[in-house]
Amino acid sequence: MNKYFSKFIAIFLILVCIIFAQQNSAVITETAQINSKSLSSKPTIFDLLFSEAKQYYVEALVANHHKDSAEVKFAINHTLENVAEISELDSLTKLQKNDYNRFCEKLNYDFRHQFSYINGDSGSYNIASIREELETYIDTISVGRDDLIVVEDKPGHIPVVKSKQIEKIISYFQDRAHNNFQKRLNNAGRYKEIVMPILKKHNVPPEVFYLPIIESGYKYNAYSYAHASGMWQFIASTGARYGLDRNWWVDQRRDPIESTRAAAKHLRDLYNYFNDWYLALAAYNCGKLNVLRAIRRERTRDYWQLKTLPKETRRYIPKLMAAIIISKDAEQYGFTPIQEDTWKYDTIKINRSYNLETIARKTSITSELLKEYNPELRRWSTPPNIEDYTLRVPQGKGKEVGKVIQNLPKKKQKFVFHVVKRGDNLNSIAHQYNVSLSAILAANNINNSYLIHPGERLKIPQNKYNYAKKSGQTLTHIVRKGESLYEIADRYDVYVSKLRAWNNLYGSRYIYPGQKLKIYGSGSVKKNSKNKLVHVVKKGETLSEIADSYNVGLSKIRQWNDIKGRYIRPGQKIYIYKKG
Repeated sequence: MNKYFSKFIAIFLILVCIIFAQQNSAVITETAQINSKSLSSKPTIFDLLFSEAKQYYVEALVANHHKDSAEVKFAINHTLENVAEISELDSLTKLQKNDYNRFCEKLNYDFRHQFSYINGDSGSYNIASIREELETYIDTISVGRDDLIVVEDKPGHIPVVKSKQIEKIISYFQDRAHNNFQKRLNNAGRYKEIVMPILKKHNVPPEVFYLPIIESGYKYNAYSYAHASGMWQFIASTGARYGLDRNWWVDQRRDPIESTRAAAKHLRDLYNYFNDWYLALAAYNCGKLNVLRAIRRERTRDYWQLKTLPKETRRYIPKLMAAIIISKDAEQYGFTPIQEDTWKYDTIKINRSYNLETIARKTSITSELLKEYNPELRRWSTPPNIEDYTLRVPQGKGKEVGKVIQNLPKKKQKFVFHVVKRGDNLNSIAHQYNVSLSAILAANNINNSYLIHPGERLKIPQNKYNYAKKSGQTLTHIVRKGESLYEIADRYDVYVSKLRAWNNLYGSRYIYPGQKLKIYGSGSVKKNSKNKLVHVVKKGETLSEIADSYNVGLSKIRQWNDIKGRYIRPGQKIYIYKKG
């Protein structure tokens, strides 16, 4: 009896499991259908920006494989621009944040290992942060059990202390990070005579001058994983609260003077709130609320005893102490002292928009140097909507540039209007007009949500590099097995982005054998081989210099050679067409 009963129970349990599995399967199917519906809904601004960033980054990797440095820089520049735009969005889901952070980690790794030859800022952002290796190394010392030794404590100054942990950091800077730290000291010297008076004016201790050494290395174009930008590493919301503008044209977080003023005000406000410089600095790093929560949890206002502060904040002031101790006696620690190579300049008041490259061609100053003296500019021209804009130029060049500017034509921002059709999205529109997604967002004041509808008119910023389908010869290329978009673009001397736009390849880079791709010719001028000259780029040459040497317009050279970025490389062939 027991034998049959046991079999009955076993069969019964199996049936129950089958029924449960079927019910669970129905629930899963229903959930999948719901998710499928949600996935098929219109993409958000994050989706569009993120998709475009990844597409540009793939182009950078492909171009890097083919050793096309100009295309790499162009694609990386646009990737970083999209990364910066995403950082300003304030409604990301947890899943979106995770995807974005993973992409940034990948980008940062490749940026240091594959694209290290890209030097600085080419109109957008440079990823810069304290190395993970340094953070891991420093974290081996426990803060709470460390003994503090006061090195210097004067009225009106931040007390400088030393401990085992701080000595460990000093040793690291001396040994494994020696070259990097020396570069930071060198950068700091450039701005010392500018920063110190601003700190003094706002009654901020002079030791704060050393804060950007550990924050950004005194790089105006530094950009961190926390989406902070500039020498003082402001996030957009805090920067805006202290008067730093950020729009399509400028980002004042990268302005050494304006950002220093904002940082001094911010630190003074934090000190007035906490009445303690250690707590004020900790709040500058992780936010006032995080410091308040730690104080309430642990019932102490001693920074050195707050064990529940974020890990980076617990390392923050020890790193600052190490930087101060080394900087004040650099030779003793094996470094060259801070040299006061002051950032000196003349200023010119302008009320119109001027192209930096145009100014450079008419003066003895390069456009790159103009950008360096005006790092807040996000484009290669001054903003059109600011009266009495202050343009900085190298000291002694003010009169020369002032005279040239008086005779330059006004640069007008041109727009065309696109009427949204059913099925349009911002990404496809951006590709159609060859403008960045962020340019359309800025021109139409579109924020985080998807706000375009059929019949709506969108303003599309225009410049000399915009394209639609050009008139002239139209070719049809039949894709062969094994061909890639990059190889086809290279064969016809066009950009991959153009191929994608001409053939509606917006959502994917994939093509298949037998597929027909349309190639639009750039006009009859290239067919006139009798008047065609070939210039091989020499090391150090710029497009402006080549244009001047052949007495042709820079825009013509760009058009003839389909050059969209600012970079050319030694050995590259530049075609020049002269009238017969």
